[in-house]
Amino acid sequence: MIKLAKTVLGVALLSGVVLANPVKSVTKHEAKAQERFEHVKARILHMINREMDFLQRHKACVEKAQNWKELRSCRPHRFGTVKVWHKPMKKTEKK
Repeated sequence: MIKLAKTVLGVALLSGVVLANPVKSVTKHEAKAQERFEHVKARILHMINREMDFLQRHKACVEKAQNWKELRSCRPHRFGTVKVWHKPMKKTEKK
């Protein structure tokens, strides 16, 4: 849920920055930048929709559960896979 909130906040901030920039005549470089923006925006929206779908299915499963066994079966079974969206930060030793 926190990841979803962070993603929505990121999209909101990104849209605020885009709306704050004035519109100029479009050059080749700006057209390429706009194309990249649209691609990134579509990716972000896809990730949000996927996460919302997962949360809705999880919520429905939890609401339907009648006992502990059914409730445990609602948990995702991803023991072998790990989602990594970025490289982990290097740990620094504190002296």
